[in-house]
Amino acid sequence: MPALTASTSAPLRWPGDWFSSSRGRDLRLHPAKRRLIMALGSIAAVLPSGPARRPVMLMALGTFALGTDAFVISGVLSQVGNSLGVSLGMAGLLITAFSAVYAISAPVSAVLTGNMGRKRVMQLALTIFVIANVAAVFAPNYGIMVAARVLAAIGAGLYTPSAAAAAASIAKPEERGRALTMVLGGLTIANAVGVPLGTFIGQAVSWRVTFAVVSVLGLIALFGLTHALGDIPSLGVVSLRDRISAAAIKGVPATLASVGIAICGVFILYTYLAWFVGDVGGLHGTAVSWVYLIFGLTAVVCNFSAGWLIDHIRPARVATLAFIGLVLVHVAFTVTVWTAKGSSAAVYVLCLLVALWGLTSWLFYPAQQKRLVTVAGARAPVVLSLGASSLYAGQALAGVVGGVLVPHGPASVAIAAGVCVLIALAVHLVSSARDRPIPAPVPTEAPAASQTRSSSSSSV
Repeated sequence: MPALTASTSAPLRWPGDWFSSSRGRDLRLHPAKRRLIMALGSIAAVLPSGPARRPVMLMALGTFALGTDAFVISGVLSQVGNSLGVSLGMAGLLITAFSAVYAISAPVSAVLTGNMGRKRVMQLALTIFVIANVAAVFAPNYGIMVAARVLAAIGAGLYTPSAAAAAASIAKPEERGRALTMVLGGLTIANAVGVPLGTFIGQAVSWRVTFAVVSVLGLIALFGLTHALGDIPSLGVVSLRDRISAAAIKGVPATLASVGIAICGVFILYTYLAWFVGDVGGLHGTAVSWVYLIFGLTAVVCNFSAGWLIDHIRPARVATLAFIGLVLVHVAFTVTVWTAKGSSAAVYVLCLLVALWGLTSWLFYPAQQKRLVTVAGARAPVVLSLGASSLYAGQALAGVVGGVLVPHGPASVAIAAGVCVLIALAVHLVSSARDRPIPAPVPTEAPAASQTRSSSSSSV
């Protein structure tokens, strides 16, 4: 079996290696430059060391491009619809197409490419992804744009699990957590930085430029991984039958259902967020990108906080609190539409609610993942892949539901989002009650004593 290492044909240079050297420490620098070096050194400290560092960063660039591509269309949905001559609801179906194809194609692609090396799979995935986004840039009509989104979803569903597996393979055993966090963190950073920036570009210039930038990022990741990463053998194939049977494990169906329904609620509003804040608060153009920035930054805080919370509080309880928080936020959105729409205070209230929404929107997902890992045991990787499919299925349904409700006004969208999360909460509470272990009865002292006496008398 070939060694699971990155390509070492050329020495890898990274500033973090120099920062830790005696020359880097002893050099007399201006205080501002020294602070910059210390900051970059801190960033280097959270990356895997040695030959794995550069490939992992390139894999993270790939997930950043994929994450930006998946979510940024929400911020330019009106522009896409106007350019292609379709309604806002029809434009929202582009998100449905992407999410539905991702949910279905990810497990199928994993089976079809299971015997391929991970590097080849990532090269194939990024090639598909880049071609899809170039097609989106030049899409002359709605049909071509739908086809481009379908192709992009196939590439994304193929890339993300392969990148996670490859990162864990090339990193040192004690640094695999860093590698996985870096690669999957590309999706989180995309939410915080990529989506607001892409929305700004789309609003200020053109939505086609946004997809062009995403194409360039994917191309950089593709060429970088081609030269920086060595061959990584296949990790084996999990059949579709095994994946389906894993979904029947006790506690898994209800948890997957609660995730899908809650994500549907979150994305009913997120898909049409630019339209929502424009209609309620009068925010249009590049100002919308600030709303996405607020959501993205608070979502990152939520993501990091979730890890600490589920390590200190029972995951089922964390999920319960997250669902309740989301319901309350959606109620507040609805009340804002009814009482403050078009007022001068609406913008400030919306920004506050978006921040609270970001702080709660992704809290339940890692908690439910932890529950899936607990109940699935050795089959946890398979069940977690089903969790990702459930998440994207919820996003797909959200695009349809939101598109139907948009003509009825922003209040109907906020109410539907809250109702979905409320249903998810109900499913979760019923599932948690059933899964809670029943304590075994503690034997009393009297029967034990009588048993001792009877055994003593029988032995006489």
